[in-house]
Amino acid sequence: MFNDMSSAGQLSHHASGQAGPDAESSSADHTETRDGKRRVALEAASTLSDMAFAERRTALLVLSGLVRSECDVRTLKAAFNELMAAKAIPLLTALRHHCPCTFRHALRTMTFVIIIARRLGIERQEHASICVGALLHDVGKLSIPVSLLRLARKLKPAEMEKIRQHAEIGYEAISDRRVFGWNAVLDIVRHHHERLDGTGYPLGLSGNQISLRTRCVSVADVFSALTENRPYRAAMSAETAFRILSDAAEAGTLDHEVVGALGAALGLAAVPS
Repeated sequence: MFNDMSSAGQLSHHASGQAGPDAESSSADHTETRDGKRRVALEAASTLSDMAFAERRTALLVLSGLVRSECDVRTLKAAFNELMAAKAIPLLTALRHHCPCTFRHALRTMTFVIIIARRLGIERQEHASICVGALLHDVGKLSIPVSLLRLARKLKPAEMEKIRQHAEIGYEAISDRRVFGWNAVLDIVRHHHERLDGTGYPLGLSGNQISLRTRCVSVADVFSALTENRPYRAAMSAETAFRILSDAAEAGTLDHEVVGALGAALGLAAVPS
């Protein structure tokens, strides 16, 4: 029923075996909850029979991603319930059909951000909204022509501006949901391209104006993107991608602690230039 999450799943598995202050308890917790997550996912899957096939397929892919991630049972259940309550599965289905690679990127970003959240010790009750925010962070790209998303050349300024609109468009698309914890999701969707030095978009926020949860998704988003094949370049190695993240942290655009948490969890270190 559940598909392999490819390199994201492999890196996640690698993370659970890393040495460090939380490694032993993290590994034990993951082992303890793995079967529990499968049971919860199967229970959730059994309630999807009234869904259209395409939406049921999307829901199963999301459940698969959650099961394979480092989240615990409570987070899996809460995240999926949040998606269902917000009626977000149809949006993710539309995104999956519009641009499958963007949907896969959302799943990978969710995988990496939960690794970061656990490593940083972010309170467990926040994990579900962080997962949902990661899954929906690029939903605004539904409004971007797929021909533009798949360009195999450098974007022209007008094209870049068009793509940059996806953060606000995604925010507007889901801003009418009345679901507990949804403000955190909106924060992530709207601000995941903000940067600590104020050079991001759409609002040019800086420093503490950007929440920790959004900083985590930003780092996971960039790492996921760099390690994926794109029309204009091949996927980078995890080591090369982490070096780029480290350089960005040193330059003050990405959060140094968040980047360090991902590197520590995945056993990565910046490669000398």
